[in-house]
Amino acid sequence: MHLDPLTLMVPEVIAAAISSLFVLGAWLRFRDATALIWWGAAHAVYTIGLGMFISAFATPNLAIAPVAGAIMCTTPVFIWAGVRSFFGLPLRWPVIAGPPAILSIVVFIPLEIDAQKWWVALTFALWPAFLLAAAYLLLRKSGEHLPARWILSGFLILHSFVFVLALVEVLTGRFNFVGAPSLTSAFGIVHFESIIFSMGAALMMILLCHERSEQRYLEASRSDPLTGSSNRSAFFETAERLLQRDRQTNTPCSLIMFDLDRFKAINDNYGHQFGDRILREFAETVRQCMRPRDQFGRYGGEEFIAILPGTSIETACAIAERVRRVFAESHEFVDGHPVRATVSAGVANASPQMNLDDVIAAADKALYSAKHNGRNRIEQAPAPDAVAPSHIVRIA
Repeated sequence: MHLDPLTLMVPEVIAAAISSLFVLGAWLRFRDATALIWWGAAHAVYTIGLGMFISAFATPNLAIAPVAGAIMCTTPVFIWAGVRSFFGLPLRWPVIAGPPAILSIVVFIPLEIDAQKWWVALTFALWPAFLLAAAYLLLRKSGEHLPARWILSGFLILHSFVFVLALVEVLTGRFNFVGAPSLTSAFGIVHFESIIFSMGAALMMILLCHERSEQRYLEASRSDPLTGSSNRSAFFETAERLLQRDRQTNTPCSLIMFDLDRFKAINDNYGHQFGDRILREFAETVRQCMRPRDQFGRYGGEEFIAILPGTSIETACAIAERVRRVFAESHEFVDGHPVRATVSAGVANASPQMNLDDVIAAADKALYSAKHNGRNRIEQAPAPDAVAPSHIVRIA
């Protein structure tokens, strides 16, 4: 069989159609991933447009080629929209509708220009513009651990580069406007490379959604569902690692145990839903008062725990005091109810010979002292060689 661009378009159409069905089928599993709908639509319109191109070259009836080009130019726009949707960014509908509208103006409205040359040039220019914009978003959004985005970005950049070569051929007058371009031309290379792009990019987009889904399941398994803080097992795992690291670098490490005062009375007086709200708001208070490197988790019930790597006990006490003060001031009244919710805390510093259980036990003992001495206060655990406990007392 003679191999030419027109022949390559047939498996290219098949690859694009299969990719569309593959991506849309994956959406049935990842129903919250609307990006897959955009990518499935991108492959679908590419299939339609390319099918029209085959008809235009085979008939030959080149009059339908501009319409096919207008349809196909929505493919990179939909890919770009899919990436924006994946990251929860606004879709910018004027940008999505603009390229087909501009192509229609160039093709169907007499502007005393070489319409054939410029609609082809505009079509080729749209592909790298939107594909590189999508690749930029994938590379810039680095907050999630999504290895597939690097490979997907590579596919987008490579595909855009091939269209840049085709654009150069158009602008330099080396492009064939009267029939299917030669296999050795940049546009011929596009049809060969597009088969790989359609299948590879579709697979990587599905893998990207799978990675995010797995990451969310992992985060959910490590988080307390009520407060959003680390659950007990996740906190212990992280705290053990941080404590070991500070011990190896001879850096101070402190731990705080929090316990909401008279929380049972809040539940009894206002109901468990109200009590759950207080727990959530306390967790948010801690997150606002602590530093990004500090780790915070729910120990159980109304007890919370935080580890502060690279932190002296004096600094840890100051942070605990800030949490205590902010929470007490903001929860003296809640929705007009005199709740007067407060928190007590015990603070301990890890000495070289102490493991995590020892530090927690020391902080828990200091917390017991805070409760015994009147609540709504911070108590500091004694140093390992101290005879009597030292403490800091703060009463609102």
